[in-house]
Amino acid sequence: MVFPILIPSKKRPGSKLFAQLKSEGIPFNIVVEPQDCNDYRSYSDHLLPLPENDRGLAYSRNFVLNYARASGFDWFWMLDDDISKFYKTIAKRNVPIPAKECLEGAEGLFKDSPGVAQSALEYQQFSWGQAKPVYINGYCDVAVCINVKRTKTMSYRQQVELKEDRDFTLQCLSKGFRTIRACHLAFAAPQNGSNDGGLFDVYKSGRERQSVDEMCRLWGSSICKPITKKNGRRDVKINWRFFKDS
Repeated sequence: MVFPILIPSKKRPGSKLFAQLKSEGIPFNIVVEPQDCNDYRSYSDHLLPLPENDRGLAYSRNFVLNYARASGFDWFWMLDDDISKFYKTIAKRNVPIPAKECLEGAEGLFKDSPGVAQSALEYQQFSWGQAKPVYINGYCDVAVCINVKRTKTMSYRQQVELKEDRDFTLQCLSKGFRTIRACHLAFAAPQNGSNDGGLFDVYKSGRERQSVDEMCRLWGSSICKPITKKNGRRDVKINWRFFKDS
C-alpha cells in the first residue's frame, strides 16, 4: 500500500496528478487555501483547507507536516501538484508506469533503511543517465517522502521561500540523518516558475534572489554558494559532499 499522500496546491484544480491518483484508486488529500476550495469542488472529498490564504508554500508545507504528525503517520508523500507522469528507467530509457508502481517501488528502497529522514523520486530528465539505483545524501524535490518521527523538530522556513525544500533537506542532513533518492524511479514536472498557478507569481517577483542570499547566510560558504545560470537566473549551488565527507 502506498504511504499517505498530501498535495499542497494553488490554482491548479485541473492537475493531471489528481486525475491519475483518482483513476488508480490511490487515496490522497489536497491542501488548498480557503479562497480556492470552490475551484477544487470536483475533488471535494479530498480537500484539506488551510486556516489562512496567501501565506506561501512554507506555510502550506508546515501545515502538511503538522497534519501528518497529528495523524500518527510513520511516512508520508508530499507531492507537488504539477507532476504529470511517473517513470521507471529500463536500459537507459524512461518507461511510463502507474503512480502506484513508482511510489511503492521507491518505498521499498528506503522504508526499512535506518536513519533515513527523507526520500524522493528523481527528475525524469536525469534518471535515464543514472548508473546507480539510489543516491545517498542529496536533494529531495517535488516527489518527496518524509519520515515523521525523524523530522519532528524540523520545519520549512519562510525566509528561504523558493528554496525551502533544499533547506529542509539540509536540515535533515545537518542533524545526522540520511536522505535517499530513487534514481531509476522518476517524475515529470515543468521547470520551476514556468507554468501558471503554484509559485508562478513568486518566481516572477524576483524573490528567488533574496532566498539564495539567505541560504548562503544560513549554511555558510562551505555548503552554499550563489551562482548565475546561463538563462540569467540566480540560484544556489549546494555542496552535498560536505555531508558525505563528514
